[in-house]
Amino acid sequence: MMWCLSFLLGLGYSINLLKQAQQSCAAMFTTCEQGMQEILQLKYMAMREAKRSEQNITAQRHIDQMNINSVRNSIMRNYVATFPASYSNIIEYRTWEELEDYVNTLVQQNKENK
Repeated sequence: MMWCLSFLLGLGYSINLLKQAQQSCAAMFTTCEQGMQEILQLKYMAMREAKRSEQNITAQRHIDQMNINSVRNSIMRNYVATFPASYSNIIEYRTWEELEDYVNTLVQQNKENK
């Protein structure tokens, strides 16, 4: 009987830990992405100040967006691949879009709880 209770407590602790880790990862991923976007805005402002053409800036924006999408895909691919397979049923997001929805839901819940 004790081993069963111990197993259930350990399982519950593991699930809670993984859910908290998911929240922390989501916060870190989105914060890093926001930082990249802010840096890119500064880059485009510097390009304008350097008298680059709008066509050149637009082309650079397209290239940068493709690179950001590649980084996002790599982050999510690595995140999902390293998530413990035995707990894959509790994973909250597998794509960047699902990650953004997850973060928005958490932010909304935090606003409602305050």
